Amino acid sequence: MLPADGRRLHVLDVLRGIALLGMFLVHFNNYSTGGGRPDQIYQKIVQLFFDERFWTMFGILFGVGFAIQFRRADARGEPYLAKYYRRMAMLAVFGFIAQGIFGYNVLLGYAIWGTVLPAFRKWSVPALVVALLLSAMSGNLYLMARAANGVATLGEQGFKAEAARIATENRKYLTANNAAQDSTSFREVVAARLQKVPWFQTQWYSLLPVNTLTLFLIGVLGLRLGLFDDPGRHTRLIVGLMAFGLASWAFETWVPDRAHVEGAPFLREMLLQRLAWGFGLVRGMWLAFTYIGAVLLLVARNPVWLKRLAVFGWPGRTALTSYMSQIIILDLTFSNYALGLSVTPLVGAGAAVVLFLVNVAFSRWWLQRHSYGPLEWLWRSATYARWAES
Repeated sequence: MLPADGRRLHVLDVLRGIALLGMFLVHFNNYSTGGGRPDQIYQKIVQLFFDERFWTMFGILFGVGFAIQFRRADARGEPYLAKYYRRMAMLAVFGFIAQGIFGYNVLLGYAIWGTVLPAFRKWSVPALVVALLLSAMSGNLYLMARAANGVATLGEQGFKAEAARIATENRKYLTANNAAQDSTSFREVVAARLQKVPWFQTQWYSLLPVNTLTLFLIGVLGLRLGLFDDPGRHTRLIVGLMAFGLASWAFETWVPDRAHVEGAPFLREMLLQRLAWGFGLVRGMWLAFTYIGAVLLLVARNPVWLKRLAVFGWPGRTALTSYMSQIIILDLTFSNYALGLSVTPLVGAGAAVVLFLVNVAFSRWWLQRHSYGPLEWLWRSATYARWAES
C-alpha cells in the first residue's frame, strides 16, 4: 500500500501539484506573444506535451477525490449525499467566480457534472466501463445524430448551410465578446464574462458528458480498481494505460486526417471520419495516462519518491486555493483592465515556474500552521454546514 497520512493518499497531492504546474505553463504560454526561434520551439513543446494533458489530469484527480469522499463515508457508515451536494454548491460558487469574473470555466463545469456523479456510486466495474465509453463517445454520437436528422429534414445542402450559419453566428458572438473582454474597464470585462457564462454552459460540448464526466468516471474507475491505493499490484494495467495514452497521443499528433472523397455522401464521410478517430475514444489528451502512470509506478517502486516530489505535494494539498490564485494572477497580469503585460513564451515559462515556486512556499508555510488551505477550509465548512477546524 502507498503510505497514507491517516486517510490521505499523498500520491494524489503530488499528481495535483504536477497538474497545477502544467496548467500554469500552458496558461502563460497562451498569453505569450513574439519571441525568436527558441520561443517557437518551446511553444511546440507545450503544444505537443502540455496542452490539454494537465487539464485532463486535473479532471481525473477531481473524480478520484469525489470517489474517495463517498468511500470514506461508506466506511464510517454515515449518509453523505446531502453533504456532497453542499460541497458541489460551494464549488459552483467558486466556479461562478472563476468564470464570471476571471474568465476560466473549468470549476463551474466540475460543479455541474459533479452533481451527476453520485448516480454511478454503486455501479459495478463493468457498468462503469460501459458508462465511460458512452460518455467519451457522446459528442460524436450527438453530432452524427444531429447531422442525420438535419439531412433527413433539410437535405444535405440545406443542413450544411444551416450548420455554416450557426458557426458564423457563434464566431461573431465570440469575436464581439472577446473584444469586450479586452476592455480597459473592469466593469465592462466582467459584464462580458458574465454574459458568456450561460452561452458557454449551454453549448453541446458543455451539456454533454463528453469531457468532464468522462474524466470523473476515469478517476472513479481508477480508484475502484486500486490504481491509486496500491499501484504496485496493478503494474500491468498501469503500463497498458500508459501505452494506450502514448499511442492515442501519437495517433492524434502524427496520423493525418482521412482524405475527403469529392462527391461522396456527407453522412458516410462524416461516419468514416469519426470511426477513424475511434468515435472520441482516441484522444491526444490521454497522454495524461502516461504521466499519471509514471508517477504511480515510481512511488510504488520506492516510496521515497513521495519525498523527492514533495515540491508538488504542498500545492497539491491546497489545489483549490492554488488554482484560484493561479487564474487571478494570470488575469491581473495579462488583462487590459489590470497590468496588461506582454511577454515572450520563454519569459512566460520562467514566470510560470517562479510563481509556482512561490505557490509551493506559501502552501508549505500555510499547511505547517493549518490543516487545510484557505479555500479548502471554506469548502469543507460548507460541506459540513459548520465552521471547520483550521
